[in-house]
Amino acid sequence: MLPSTSVTPGRESSCTSLGIAHSSSSMGGASPSPPSPPTGDWALWQMIDSLYPTGGFAHSLGLEAAAQEGLVTDSSSLREFLSASLHQAANFALPLVFSAHQAASDASQSLIDTVLELNSRATALYSNHVARKASFAQGAALLRLALSTYAPTLPRFQTLLALRKEIKKRKHGGVHHAVLFGVVCALLGVENQSAQRMYLFVTIRDVLSAATRLNLVGPLEATRLQFESTPLLEKVFEEKKNRDVKDSYSSAPVLDLVQAMHDQLYTRIFNS
Repeated sequence: MLPSTSVTPGRESSCTSLGIAHSSSSMGGASPSPPSPPTGDWALWQMIDSLYPTGGFAHSLGLEAAAQEGLVTDSSSLREFLSASLHQAANFALPLVFSAHQAASDASQSLIDTVLELNSRATALYSNHVARKASFAQGAALLRLALSTYAPTLPRFQTLLALRKEIKKRKHGGVHHAVLFGVVCALLGVENQSAQRMYLFVTIRDVLSAATRLNLVGPLEATRLQFESTPLLEKVFEEKKNRDVKDSYSSAPVLDLVQAMHDQLYTRIFNS
Protein backbone atom coordinates (compact mmCIF):
# COMPACT_ATOMS: atom_id res chain seq x y z
CA MET A 1 0.00 0.00 0.00
CA LEU A 2 1.25 3.46 -0.87
CA PRO A 3 1.97 5.78 2.06
CA SER A 4 -0.67 8.39 2.74
CA THR A 5 -0.12 11.79 1.16
CA SER A 6 -1.28 15.15 2.40
CA VAL A 7 -3.52 16.87 -0.15
CA THR A 8 -4.79 20.41 0.01
CA PRO A 9 -8.56 20.43 0.68
CA GLY A 10 -10.60 21.08 -2.42
CA ARG A 11 -7.93 19.75 -4.77
CA GLU A 12 -8.05 16.04 -3.98
CA SER A 13 -11.08 15.35 -6.13
CA SER A 14 -9.63 17.16 -9.13
CA CYS A 15 -6.34 15.28 -8.85
CA THR A 16 -8.16 11.98 -8.53
CA SER A 17 -10.48 12.66 -11.45
CA LEU A 18 -7.54 13.54 -13.68
CA GLY A 19 -5.71 10.39 -12.64
CA ILE A 20 -2.65 12.31 -11.45
CA ALA A 21 -0.31 10.06 -9.49
CA HIS A 22 1.65 11.55 -6.59
CA SER A 23 4.94 10.12 -7.82
CA SER A 24 7.02 12.17 -5.39
CA SER A 25 5.47 10.41 -2.38
CA SER A 26 5.97 6.97 -3.88
CA MET A 27 9.62 7.81 -4.49
CA GLY A 28 10.29 8.79 -0.94
CA GLY A 29 9.88 12.51 -1.54
CA ALA A 30 12.30 12.69 -4.48
CA SER A 31 11.44 15.15 -7.23
CA PRO A 32 10.36 13.54 -10.49
CA SER A 33 12.91 13.74 -13.28
CA PRO A 34 12.14 16.27 -16.03
CA PRO A 35 10.75 14.89 -19.28
CA SER A 36 13.13 14.31 -22.15
CA PRO A 37 13.26 17.28 -24.54
CA PRO A 38 11.47 16.89 -27.88
CA THR A 39 13.66 15.91 -30.79
CA GLY A 40 13.10 14.65 -34.31
CA ASP A 41 9.47 14.64 -35.43
CA TRP A 42 8.16 16.19 -32.22
CA ALA A 43 10.50 19.15 -32.63
CA LEU A 44 9.45 19.38 -36.27
CA TRP A 45 5.80 19.88 -35.37
CA GLN A 46 6.73 22.54 -32.84
CA MET A 47 8.85 24.52 -35.30
CA ILE A 48 6.11 24.77 -37.94
CA ASP A 49 3.41 25.61 -35.40
CA SER A 50 1.86 29.04 -35.85
CA LEU A 51 2.66 29.85 -32.21
CA TYR A 52 6.41 29.32 -32.71
CA PRO A 53 7.67 32.81 -31.76
CA THR A 54 10.14 33.70 -34.50
CA GLY A 55 8.19 36.65 -35.88
CA GLY A 56 7.12 35.11 -39.17
CA PHE A 57 3.67 36.62 -38.93
CA ALA A 58 5.13 40.14 -38.75
CA HIS A 59 6.34 39.77 -42.34
CA SER A 60 4.34 39.47 -45.56
CA LEU A 61 7.29 38.53 -47.83
CA GLY A 62 6.46 41.49 -50.07
CA LEU A 63 2.73 40.76 -50.34
CA GLU A 64 1.66 43.99 -48.63
CA ALA A 65 3.63 46.11 -51.10
CA ALA A 66 2.40 44.01 -54.02
CA ALA A 67 -1.20 44.49 -52.91
CA GLN A 68 -0.83 48.25 -52.54
CA GLU A 69 0.76 48.47 -55.98
CA GLY A 70 -2.17 46.57 -57.48
CA LEU A 71 -0.16 43.50 -58.42
CA VAL A 72 -2.18 41.23 -56.14
CA THR A 73 -5.90 41.96 -55.95
CA ASP A 74 -7.72 38.62 -55.80
CA SER A 75 -7.24 34.89 -55.33
CA SER A 76 -6.03 34.43 -58.91
CA SER A 77 -3.21 36.96 -58.63
CA LEU A 78 -2.51 35.66 -55.12
CA ARG A 79 -1.88 32.21 -56.60
CA GLU A 80 0.69 33.72 -58.96
CA PHE A 81 2.36 35.55 -56.08
CA LEU A 82 2.36 32.37 -54.00
CA SER A 83 4.00 30.41 -56.79
CA ALA A 84 6.68 33.08 -57.27
CA SER A 85 7.33 33.18 -53.51
CA LEU A 86 7.72 29.41 -53.26
CA HIS A 87 10.10 29.26 -56.21
CA GLN A 88 12.06 32.18 -54.76
CA ALA A 89 12.32 30.45 -51.38
CA ALA A 90 13.38 27.19 -53.03
CA ASN A 91 15.99 28.78 -55.29
CA PHE A 92 17.37 31.25 -52.77
CA ALA A 93 16.85 29.89 -49.24
CA LEU A 94 16.75 26.09 -49.54
CA PRO A 95 20.46 25.85 -50.46
CA LEU A 96 21.23 27.87 -47.32
CA VAL A 97 19.08 25.58 -45.18
CA PHE A 98 20.62 22.47 -46.75
CA SER A 99 24.24 23.65 -46.39
CA ALA A 100 23.75 24.89 -42.82
CA HIS A 101 22.13 21.59 -41.83
CA GLN A 102 25.04 19.66 -43.32
CA ALA A 103 27.56 21.81 -41.46
CA ALA A 104 25.80 21.25 -38.13
CA SER A 105 25.59 17.51 -38.78
CA ASP A 106 29.28 17.12 -39.64
CA ALA A 107 31.31 17.04 -36.43
CA SER A 108 34.59 17.22 -38.37
CA GLN A 109 33.95 20.80 -39.43
CA SER A 110 34.10 23.98 -37.41
CA LEU A 111 30.41 24.79 -37.15
CA ILE A 112 30.88 28.43 -36.24
CA ASP A 113 33.27 29.21 -39.11
CA THR A 114 31.07 27.40 -41.63
CA VAL A 115 27.90 29.11 -40.44
CA LEU A 116 29.57 32.51 -40.57
CA GLU A 117 30.76 31.82 -44.11
CA LEU A 118 27.21 30.85 -45.12
CA ASN A 119 25.94 33.95 -43.38
CA SER A 120 28.29 36.18 -45.37
CA ARG A 121 27.15 34.55 -48.61
CA ALA A 122 23.52 35.09 -47.69
CA THR A 123 24.12 38.77 -46.96
CA ALA A 124 25.77 39.20 -50.36
CA LEU A 125 22.95 37.34 -52.13
CA TYR A 126 20.10 39.45 -50.77
CA SER A 127 19.21 41.99 -53.45
CA ASN A 128 17.02 44.27 -51.35
CA HIS A 129 17.47 45.73 -47.91
CA VAL A 130 13.92 44.95 -46.73
CA ALA A 131 14.31 41.20 -47.21
CA ARG A 132 17.77 41.26 -45.65
CA LYS A 133 16.53 43.16 -42.61
CA ALA A 134 13.59 40.76 -42.21
CA SER A 135 15.93 37.77 -42.42
CA PHE A 136 18.16 39.20 -39.70
CA ALA A 137 15.14 39.93 -37.48
CA GLN A 138 13.76 36.40 -37.76
CA GLY A 139 17.22 34.93 -37.34
CA ALA A 140 17.70 36.90 -34.12
CA ALA A 141 14.33 35.68 -32.84
CA LEU A 142 15.17 32.05 -33.66
CA LEU A 143 18.59 32.34 -32.00
CA ARG A 144 17.05 33.80 -28.86
CA LEU A 145 14.42 31.05 -28.82
CA ALA A 146 16.96 28.26 -29.34
CA LEU A 147 19.15 29.49 -26.50
CA SER A 148 16.26 29.89 -24.06
CA THR A 149 14.30 26.76 -25.03
CA TYR A 150 16.76 24.10 -26.21
CA ALA A 151 20.15 25.01 -24.73
CA PRO A 152 19.19 24.34 -21.07
CA THR A 153 18.47 20.65 -21.78
CA LEU A 154 20.45 19.94 -24.96
CA PRO A 155 24.19 20.62 -24.42
CA ARG A 156 24.92 20.67 -28.16
CA PHE A 157 23.02 23.96 -28.40
CA GLN A 158 25.67 25.65 -26.27
CA THR A 159 27.68 26.19 -29.45
CA LEU A 160 25.11 28.82 -30.41
CA LEU A 161 26.36 30.96 -27.53
CA ALA A 162 29.79 31.05 -29.15
CA LEU A 163 28.14 31.71 -32.50
CA ARG A 164 26.32 34.73 -31.11
CA LYS A 165 29.57 36.12 -29.70
CA GLU A 166 31.38 35.67 -33.01
CA ILE A 167 28.56 37.35 -34.93
CA LYS A 168 28.86 40.41 -32.72
CA LYS A 169 32.66 40.31 -32.78
CA ARG A 170 32.87 40.14 -36.58
CA LYS A 171 30.02 42.65 -37.01
CA HIS A 172 27.90 40.44 -39.25
CA GLY A 173 24.76 42.41 -38.43
CA GLY A 174 23.05 39.23 -37.31
CA VAL A 175 22.48 35.67 -38.48
CA HIS A 176 20.13 34.98 -41.38
CA HIS A 177 16.97 33.01 -40.67
CA ALA A 178 17.49 30.36 -43.37
CA VAL A 179 21.03 29.65 -42.15
CA LEU A 180 20.07 29.34 -38.50
CA PHE A 181 16.94 27.36 -39.41
CA GLY A 182 19.11 24.64 -40.94
CA VAL A 183 21.44 24.61 -37.93
CA VAL A 184 18.63 24.40 -35.36
CA CYS A 185 16.89 21.61 -37.27
CA ALA A 186 20.12 19.60 -37.39
CA LEU A 187 20.80 20.08 -33.68
CA LEU A 188 17.24 18.95 -32.90
CA GLY A 189 17.65 15.78 -34.94
CA VAL A 190 15.32 16.81 -37.76
CA GLU A 191 16.45 15.27 -41.06
CA ASN A 192 17.79 17.56 -43.77
CA GLN A 193 15.03 16.93 -46.29
CA SER A 194 12.41 17.40 -43.60
CA ALA A 195 14.01 20.73 -42.71
CA GLN A 196 13.78 21.84 -46.34
CA ARG A 197 10.12 20.82 -46.53
CA MET A 198 9.47 22.72 -43.32
CA TYR A 199 10.98 25.88 -44.74
CA LEU A 200 8.73 25.75 -47.80
CA PHE A 201 5.71 25.07 -45.59
CA VAL A 202 6.50 28.04 -43.35
CA THR A 203 6.83 30.22 -46.46
CA ILE A 204 3.37 29.36 -47.80
CA ARG A 205 1.89 29.55 -44.31
CA ASP A 206 3.18 33.08 -43.72
CA VAL A 207 2.14 34.37 -47.16
CA LEU A 208 -1.42 33.08 -46.74
CA SER A 209 -1.61 34.41 -43.21
CA ALA A 210 -0.62 37.84 -44.52
CA ALA A 211 -3.16 37.54 -47.34
CA THR A 212 -5.90 36.88 -44.81
CA ARG A 213 -5.01 39.89 -42.67
CA LEU A 214 -4.80 42.08 -45.78
CA ASN A 215 -8.34 40.96 -46.67
CA LEU A 216 -7.23 39.56 -50.01
CA VAL A 217 -8.88 36.25 -49.13
CA GLY A 218 -10.82 34.88 -46.20
CA PRO A 219 -9.51 32.20 -43.84
CA LEU A 220 -11.48 29.42 -45.52
CA GLU A 221 -10.26 30.37 -48.98
CA ALA A 222 -6.70 30.66 -47.65
CA THR A 223 -6.97 27.14 -46.27
CA ARG A 224 -8.25 25.88 -49.61
CA LEU A 225 -5.42 27.64 -51.45
CA GLN A 226 -2.89 26.03 -49.14
CA PHE A 227 -4.36 22.59 -49.71
CA GLU A 228 -4.54 23.06 -53.48
CA SER A 229 -0.90 24.20 -53.48
CA THR A 230 0.28 20.80 -52.23
CA PRO A 231 1.23 19.53 -55.73
CA LEU A 232 3.18 22.75 -56.35
CA LEU A 233 4.97 22.41 -53.01
CA GLU A 234 5.98 18.84 -53.79
CA LYS A 235 7.07 19.71 -57.32
CA VAL A 236 9.20 22.65 -56.15
CA PHE A 237 10.72 20.56 -53.36
CA GLU A 238 11.65 17.64 -55.62
CA GLU A 239 13.23 19.96 -58.17
CA LYS A 240 15.17 22.14 -55.72
CA LYS A 241 16.08 19.93 -52.75
CA ASN A 242 19.60 19.10 -51.57
CA ARG A 243 21.45 21.89 -53.39
CA ASP A 244 24.62 23.54 -52.16
CA VAL A 245 24.78 27.23 -51.29
CA LYS A 246 26.73 27.81 -54.51
CA ASP A 247 23.48 27.10 -56.37
CA SER A 248 21.54 29.79 -54.49
CA TYR A 249 20.07 32.57 -56.63
CA SER A 250 17.12 34.95 -56.86
CA SER A 251 14.47 33.88 -59.38
CA ALA A 252 11.85 36.61 -58.83
CA PRO A 253 13.30 40.03 -59.71
CA VAL A 254 9.87 41.69 -59.76
CA LEU A 255 9.20 40.33 -56.28
CA ASP A 256 12.55 41.73 -55.12
CA LEU A 257 11.73 45.16 -56.55
CA VAL A 258 8.28 45.25 -55.00
CA GLN A 259 9.54 44.10 -51.62
CA ALA A 260 12.20 46.82 -51.67
CA MET A 261 9.38 49.40 -51.85
CA HIS A 262 7.88 48.32 -48.54
CA ASP A 263 9.61 51.03 -46.51
CA GLN A 264 8.07 53.66 -48.78
CA LEU A 265 4.45 52.61 -48.22
CA TYR A 266 2.34 55.34 -46.66
CA THR A 267 0.57 52.85 -44.39
CA ARG A 268 1.66 49.33 -43.53
CA ILE A 269 0.86 46.64 -40.98
CA PHE A 270 3.83 44.33 -41.67
CA ASN A 271 7.56 44.80 -41.18
CA SER A 272 8.33 43.53 -44.67
